Amino acid sequence: MKSKYMLLTSLLALGIGGVNAQYRGQVFIDSNGNGKQDIGENTIENVVVSDGYQVVKTNAAGHFELPDNPKARFVFATIPTGFKSSKTHFLKIDAQQKDYSIGLVKDPSQNPDELNFIQITDTETALYGSWVENVRKYAANQQSSLVMHTGDICYEPGMRFHAQQVNSQLMGVPVYYAVGNHDLVKGEYGEKLFEDLFGPTYYSFDAGPAHFVVTPMWGGDYQPSYTKDQVIAWLKKDLELKDENKPVVFINHDFAIGPDFVLKGKTEEIDLKKYNLKAWLFGHWHNNYSFVNKENGVRVISTNAPNKGGIDHAVGQFLQIKLTKDGVTDVVPKYSNLNDHIQLIDPALQGSSKDKIHFHVQVYDSNREVKSVHIRVLDDKGQQLLLEPLKALSDWSWESQPILKLTNKSFTAFIEVEYNDGTQSIKKQNFEGNDKKHDLQLKWTGNLAGNSWKVSPLVVEGLVLGATFDDGGNGKSHITALDEKSGKTLWTFTTANSIKQKLRYENGIVAATDVAGNAYALEAKTGKLIWKKELSQGSLPSFVTAGVIYDGAYYTGYGSYLTALDLKTGQELWRNKDWNGGEAMPGEITVTEDMLFTGANWNSLFAHDRKSGKLLWKKNEDGLRFRSGGAAVIGQEVYVTGLNTVFVLDKLTGNVLRKKSFDYDFKVMATPVIRDNQLILSTSGHGVIALNKNTLDENWNFMTKEALIYTSSYSSPDQNKLVATVEAAVQCIGDDFIFAASDGYLYRLDKNGNLKEEINIGVPILAEVTVKDNLIYVTDFAGNVYCFKQ
Repeated sequence: MKSKYMLLTSLLALGIGGVNAQYRGQVFIDSNGNGKQDIGENTIENVVVSDGYQVVKTNAAGHFELPDNPKARFVFATIPTGFKSSKTHFLKIDAQQKDYSIGLVKDPSQNPDELNFIQITDTETALYGSWVENVRKYAANQQSSLVMHTGDICYEPGMRFHAQQVNSQLMGVPVYYAVGNHDLVKGEYGEKLFEDLFGPTYYSFDAGPAHFVVTPMWGGDYQPSYTKDQVIAWLKKDLELKDENKPVVFINHDFAIGPDFVLKGKTEEIDLKKYNLKAWLFGHWHNNYSFVNKENGVRVISTNAPNKGGIDHAVGQFLQIKLTKDGVTDVVPKYSNLNDHIQLIDPALQGSSKDKIHFHVQVYDSNREVKSVHIRVLDDKGQQLLLEPLKALSDWSWESQPILKLTNKSFTAFIEVEYNDGTQSIKKQNFEGNDKKHDLQLKWTGNLAGNSWKVSPLVVEGLVLGATFDDGGNGKSHITALDEKSGKTLWTFTTANSIKQKLRYENGIVAATDVAGNAYALEAKTGKLIWKKELSQGSLPSFVTAGVIYDGAYYTGYGSYLTALDLKTGQELWRNKDWNGGEAMPGEITVTEDMLFTGANWNSLFAHDRKSGKLLWKKNEDGLRFRSGGAAVIGQEVYVTGLNTVFVLDKLTGNVLRKKSFDYDFKVMATPVIRDNQLILSTSGHGVIALNKNTLDENWNFMTKEALIYTSSYSSPDQNKLVATVEAAVQCIGDDFIFAASDGYLYRLDKNGNLKEEINIGVPILAEVTVKDNLIYVTDFAGNVYCFKQ
C-alpha cells in the first residue's frame, strides 16, 4: 500500500504522464468511512475495477484508468477479500464526475478460509415484515459477512422499499442485489430503476475464500438494454483476472444454464467450469431445492422467499450458507417470524403415574441458534424436583431421558433456553399432574432424524414409515422405518434428494419419489432397494406431487415425465406426451379404475386414461389452473378446488356440474374429504370448512390459530391478518374428525365442527394423521412421530 500523496499518484490524478482516460480514480482504505480519500489513507493495488465492458487492475499506486465508453453507466470495483465498501462498490458515470475513487474498509467478519453469508430471494413486497429483523439479527448473531438477494425485489414500490429499508447500512452487513424478471420495469429501459436504486446489474466481488459473480435475469416484464453477449464478454475478462485458487459462486435470479454450465449468448459463450465454479445460487421458482450436479460437483441452491409460502408450498425461509475454498460446505434454512417459540408438550399426555415420562420441548427462534435447553420442575410447594439438560433431536425438538413420575399434585415447569448469542429465555408452564385432560394418550414418540413435510405415517407390516426433506442439500434425505410398538428406528434408506410427499405401499413394496424426480421401490421389511428410476433427468422445477399405487402400478411424476411404472420391476408402462409446463402440484394424484387425475400449478387440472396415459380433458378456468390440492372422486363426480372456488365436475367430460366461490382461499395441499352429505375442505387462512356436498352451502367453519410457518402460496403474516392454514386433509374417526394444522395443534372435532380436544404439539404439522384401529399416528415438521391411543 502506498500513500495517496506519492508523486506518481498525484501526477496520474492530474492526468500528467497518463493516457487520456475518461474514468480515473483510486481504490483506497477509507479509515474514517466518509467516502473521501483523506490525508494518510492508503491506496490498494491489484484491485479489479470495471465499467461493465473493460476490466483493469489498480496499479502499484492504487490508481486505475478506464477508457471512455459511451455505453458504460457505472465504474465498479471487485471488493477484495477482507474488505467491504465504505459507501458503495460503484459510482455512476456522469459528465461532471472527475474522480471515480472507491473507498474500502476492513471487514473483521471475513475469514480468508471460510465465509458465512445469507441468501434471500423473491421478497416481492413493499411491506415491512418481521423477516427483515430476522435476517438482520441472524446475520449479526452468526457473524455473516453479507446478504445476497437473488432477485424479484418486485416492481417499483418493492424496489424503493428495499432500497430504503433493506440496505447495507440498516442491515449491518453488505447487501447485494441481483435483477429478477419483475425488477425489469417500465422506464427508459427495463433495468433503469434498478440501476438508480442499486447500481450495476452485473458485477463481481470477493469475500472470504470465494469470487462471487452476479448476473441479471435475461428477460422479464420489460425489455432490458443489456444482452447476454454483453455480459458474457465482460464475464470472460472478469474471470481471467480473478485468483485462480478462488472458487466461483455464480448468482442469477434463475438457473438459466444447461447441466454443462456453459453460458451461451448469440455469439459469445463461456465454460464456467474452467474457472473453478463451485455453486450457483438462484430463486425465481419460489421453492426450496438444492442439489449437486453429478458430473462436476457444482452445488445448485434455490430458496423460497423469507416472507411468504412458496408456489409449491415451500416454507418461507432464508438460507445461511457456509463456503470454503472447496465450495459450499453447509446450508442452514431459517424459518422466519418465530421469536422465542418455546413449548413443552403436556406431560399428562403420557398417562399413568406409574410410568416415568419424557419431557418433550419444542424451541425455535428465527434470529438465533439454540445452544442448550434445560428443564426445571418445581412441586406445588415450590420445591425443586429436578433440573435436567435436554438432548437436541432436530432444529426444533429437545427431549429428556425418562426421568420423572407424575403425581396427582400440580407442578410447574420452567424451560430454560440459552441461545448462541449469549441471551437466555425462560418459559413457565403449569400442569395439574395426571388429572384426566386428554381423551388421547401418548403411547410413544420417535424421530426421523430430519425434518418431515407432507409425508403421513405409513403403518404397514409392523412398521411406521416416514421420510425426510433436506432443503439445504446436506445429505439428510431418507426414508425411515420405526417399530410400530415402540417407535424405535429399525432401518433407514438414504435418497438422492428430499422426499416431500406421501409414501405408498402394496404387497410388501414401498414406493416414493424425491424432489429431483427419482422414483424408488423398497422392500418394506428391510428397506432394501428393489429399483430406482431417474424420471426427470434433473429438469426444473422440483417435484412435490404425491404418487399413488393402483393395481400393481405406481403413478408418479408430472408434465413430460408423468409416468406409470410397474411396481415390481420399475418397467415403464406409459409416459405422458400430451402436456407440460407449470410447476408440480404439491397435492396428490388420484386414480380410479379407469382414470387418473393430476395437475400442474399455473397450468391446469388434467384427467388421463389410467391404463394408456392418454389425456382425456383438462380444466384451467375460474382459478383451476392454481393446482395445490388433489381431487376427490365419488361415482361420476369430481370434487376439486380452485383459487377460491369449489367445483363439482363431470368425471368423463370435465364439464362443470356446480360450483361456488367463497371468501376463503383453498391454496392448500389437502384433497377434499367427503363423508355422508358433507364436503370437508382445508383452507389457506380460515381453518377447516364443511359444505353440503349437493348445494355447496356452508355448514360450519372451524378456525385454527396463526400458522407457525407459512407454506400456502403467497400466505404471509405481513398483511396483519390471521393466517389459519391447514395443509392436511381431515380424517374420519368414528363420528368425529381429526386433523393437524400449521399452528402446531392436533384437533379433534365432532361431526358439527365443534372442538372436542386440542393438543399443542408446538411444531407445524403439514401431513395428514394416520388412523389405525384405536391408534393415531402424527408426524410433525421437525420429524417427530407420535403414536396416540384413544
